[in-house]
Amino acid sequence: MKKITPVLLVLFCSFSSYSQDTEAPTTPINFQFVDNPIVQPDNISVEWEHSTDNIGVVTYEIYINGTLSRIVDYDGANAIQYASYLNYPNGTYCLTILARDAAGNASPLSDQVCKTVNVIYQNGPPELYLSGFLNYTGSEKAIEISNMTNSTIDLSDYSVKISYDGSTTWDVVYTFPANSVIPSLESFIIAHPSLSICSTMISNLGINIDYSTNLTSINGNDAIGLFKYDILYDIIGELGNNATHTNTDQFIKRGTYATTIPSTSFNVNTWDIEVSNGSCPSSFGFPNMALLNIKEQELNSFEIYPNPTNGNIVYIKNQNNVEIATVKIFDLTGKQVLQQTNPSNKINVETLQQGMYILQLEINNNMITKKLIKK
Repeated sequence: MKKITPVLLVLFCSFSSYSQDTEAPTTPINFQFVDNPIVQPDNISVEWEHSTDNIGVVTYEIYINGTLSRIVDYDGANAIQYASYLNYPNGTYCLTILARDAAGNASPLSDQVCKTVNVIYQNGPPELYLSGFLNYTGSEKAIEISNMTNSTIDLSDYSVKISYDGSTTWDVVYTFPANSVIPSLESFIIAHPSLSICSTMISNLGINIDYSTNLTSINGNDAIGLFKYDILYDIIGELGNNATHTNTDQFIKRGTYATTIPSTSFNVNTWDIEVSNGSCPSSFGFPNMALLNIKEQELNSFEIYPNPTNGNIVYIKNQNNVEIATVKIFDLTGKQVLQQTNPSNKINVETLQQGMYILQLEINNNMITKKLIKK
């Protein structure tokens, strides 16, 4: 008769215990927000006391507004466990938690705790924002989303919804592909598969793009909403209003920063309008954003061209002759590769290698940031 080794016996017993375990853990205790004055007003931290289980708790699941947001591994080193969320867009968030054991048994959900974030941001949007909408002919449509934060943003908590022709409900939900991100100072394009006028630019610049038939039938009178944790926090158009905000053959672009970005209200008069005339708009795929306190007429007076460039000189179009203190150019690692003080109307980029750069114009102690491509 063969002997059963102690290791095999332990594994067999453990497997038998898990497979026969039907007892759920207890609900986590005292699930609550952490009252910490150091925590930023748009950050949320929660804490709870551990659940108990006949064999052992393995994970906790945290839900935000009814949607699973995070799975946290059990950490028994302390009696209280924590989780933090950064940079919530303005809105109201209700969180609940449950415990789960190795056999998959789940505890009842805790009572929900709710918090409202309402912050006026002074140094640029802390989250993604809807930065552009291309309403070319037929099905050639595209939605542009940009990231002007200092870090890469994971898109797993985000979605885009579309409401057609003045409907009072959201008719279509677009979810981002798995593992999608938007790096700092980059844009993400959601385009209909028929989009062709920007194909060359998309290919040459390596723009992040996903082709989706969810944009079928979208027009310039439809509402487009950007959601996080299924909470609307930025919008193009107005839910329930079928008034045209973007005419055919137009590209609307957010070019300036204000405290209302992101915003659940929309005013097309605060957006730049570019007529495409059968070609890809020049600012398509570029996150143009200027910081607060620069007058709008000053911002609109600046243009960098040619961009992309395959030459050694880039020109600054400065219609209002606003004084530029410095021009700085950074590579995508954040390293400064060029600086020019009190430039006139041109920048010598001969020393730059081919690639993508971030160009900053300093005006009255504020910055205008633009993307620059050298071919």
